[in-house]
Amino acid sequence: MAEYPVLPCERREIIGKKVKRLRRSGKTPGVISGPVVPTPVPVSFNERDFERVYHRAGTARLVELVVDGKTYPVFIREVAVHPVSRQILNVEFYAPDLARPVVVTVPVVTVGELAPDVAGVVTIQTPELEIRALPTAVPEHIEVDLSVLSNERTAIHAGEIPLPPGVELETDPEVVVVVLEEAEEAEVAEEAAHVLAEEIGDRPRSAEQGATPVRERELRES
Repeated sequence: MAEYPVLPCERREIIGKKVKRLRRSGKTPGVISGPVVPTPVPVSFNERDFERVYHRAGTARLVELVVDGKTYPVFIREVAVHPVSRQILNVEFYAPDLARPVVVTVPVVTVGELAPDVAGVVTIQTPELEIRALPTAVPEHIEVDLSVLSNERTAIHAGEIPLPPGVELETDPEVVVVVLEEAEEAEVAEEAAHVLAEEIGDRPRSAEQGATPVRERELRES
């Protein structure tokens, strides 16, 4: 198996409102579920360790949870955070069947440069693409080559982007991912994107086909 971020965990006996004691001690409660886990496994882990792993893996990359010597390859499925303190209150981990494809949303990154004679500003209109792949084949990101843009070809659609072996596109292939715009048009689009980001937040997703997508939600302590 490829190398993935590792998060040490402990089996958790404390449940319900008593988990507040865990959080006060720097521990975060979580649960592992999925098709390869017959019964959900309550766990706890160091909050800072999780933050480091979450920063590296997001929700589209496998993470290895080590619980009592047993390793669970999982996706981070849902992160509940306090609306004021932003403390992580609970995490749901999804343990997929590694032999079955999953549908995940991965970020887009640009590579290459515009040719010197190409004028305009590059705008990413679709920052994430939904793809299907085996859990172990999910890429960290999808690369979009800017060098193919020209004064005649001012947009790159999802279906035109080369994908790694074993990865299939789920996003509509006609969706515009990157566009070359005049400076004034780009400024308007950037402002609209900023407003949308404030409304929906940064919530990457990862889910098996037909399952609830990964999301980050706010949760008030009771």
